[in-house]
Amino acid sequence: MYTVRFLLKTTAYDEKVLEKRFRAAAHIHNVLVSHAKKLLRKLEHNGEYQSCRETYAALLKKGNLTKEEVYQKKQLSGRMDAVRRDIGLTEYSFQSYIKVCGKQFRKCLSSQQIQKEATRVWKGVKKVLFSDGRDIHFKKYCQFHTICGKSNSNGVKFHKEDHSIEWMGLSIFCKICEGQMAALDHDISYCEVERKMFPNGWHYYVNIYLKGDAPRRLAKTGEPGSLTGIDMGVSTVAAISDHAAMLEELAPRCPEYNKKIKKLLRHMDFSKRASNPKKYKADGTIDKGNHDRWIYSNTYKKDMRKLQSLYRQKAAYIKQSHEEQANRLLAESVDFVTEEMSFKGLQRRAKKAGRSDILSVLRGKDGTVKNIRKYKRRRRFGRSLNNRAPSQFLTILERKAVLYGGSFVKVRTSTFRASQYDHVSDTYEKIPLAQRNKMIGEKKVQRDLYSAFLLKNTGSSLKYPDRDKCIREFGKFLTIQDSLIENMKARQITMKQCFGF
Repeated sequence: MYTVRFLLKTTAYDEKVLEKRFRAAAHIHNVLVSHAKKLLRKLEHNGEYQSCRETYAALLKKGNLTKEEVYQKKQLSGRMDAVRRDIGLTEYSFQSYIKVCGKQFRKCLSSQQIQKEATRVWKGVKKVLFSDGRDIHFKKYCQFHTICGKSNSNGVKFHKEDHSIEWMGLSIFCKICEGQMAALDHDISYCEVERKMFPNGWHYYVNIYLKGDAPRRLAKTGEPGSLTGIDMGVSTVAAISDHAAMLEELAPRCPEYNKKIKKLLRHMDFSKRASNPKKYKADGTIDKGNHDRWIYSNTYKKDMRKLQSLYRQKAAYIKQSHEEQANRLLAESVDFVTEEMSFKGLQRRAKKAGRSDILSVLRGKDGTVKNIRKYKRRRRFGRSLNNRAPSQFLTILERKAVLYGGSFVKVRTSTFRASQYDHVSDTYEKIPLAQRNKMIGEKKVQRDLYSAFLLKNTGSSLKYPDRDKCIREFGKFLTIQDSLIENMKARQITMKQCFGF
């Protein structure tokens, strides 16, 4: 399945009706969230469920279960499922519950669109019940961007003949480019109306989900069988193929958008303080004892639209940059190997604030000098991940590799340890993250490129590098690496903290 997006040619009347329907969908979503929160609280106070859950968790931690314990685990799972069904924590219970609320919006939303909102809320509840989700959240109207259906015969219907959508009395034409016509050859699965914020207000789109594979647009791709190793960093991507190498910064223009966002946020803060002087204390902090309503000027509202537009532009730029980088990699090869990485874990704060290994000089007011070891910052890579989106890049590359008949393999980081291995001495040595170069034998290599080289030369088990293959290919790798670095230095492409030059 793939997606095609078209801009809707809306009139003032169309936009007024669409705004009303988005408000209705947001209301239904929040009613379901409120209902789900009540049921989750009810489940927390259910003694039988909590007892079964504790026993089930203990069995999961134990591992290597006996036949009796496996049977007990299955029984516990069945009992917990029965309790959830009795309470009403199922997808179909949510759909049944929202029918009453949905009747008042039957002229705005179809039955399948209302059911789809129930499914969306249920996905959030599933994360809380079975994954690492902590809570489900309400959505503000301005945060609600899509209304989705389940088929092309109920709710939003797209007509291929005149390139228009029909939705419960509304008929809106789409703006279609010539290059998009070929993408409409497959059968339509369902449609979704989406809105995006621009400085002049909301712009509306229709997303059409079609069955089958997307059209292939790349004129040239690498031959199958030629493997490329990819070492994914938080802000960079390093790749090594048989004949070429890549060492690039992900979304290099992201700081430009961040600078504009920071400047606009500062201006919005000044405007907010000028409109609400009584809401702040003398030291500039918010007075929590003042319960007056916040006043937002027209300038502030205009800036808010600009801010949302900037965030949209930044996200679109990151995605476009990733698509272009993935296409450059596909020109060399369609088979890729990389390490598994938990980017979600990298964005969390460190649990413990350990002491630094470097001594710092502390000078007192009386002139005394002390050498101390400061606490390390608990912050990790959240900001870089927000700006660079490395996980999104891997998702795009995997999708395109499979589309063009290639493969995308992930090896286990715990066994492969590409950043620690030395194929010359056949040993593993952990080096500091700040050290971007290392010695392999008597040769100096760039850390990320060498990790990509090891991944390219993985063994058949995908657990360890193939040392014999690494020895044979190492000379060729050094030639490609040195040529790439010299070319980057000549073009003044540098990022010392990540590249090492």
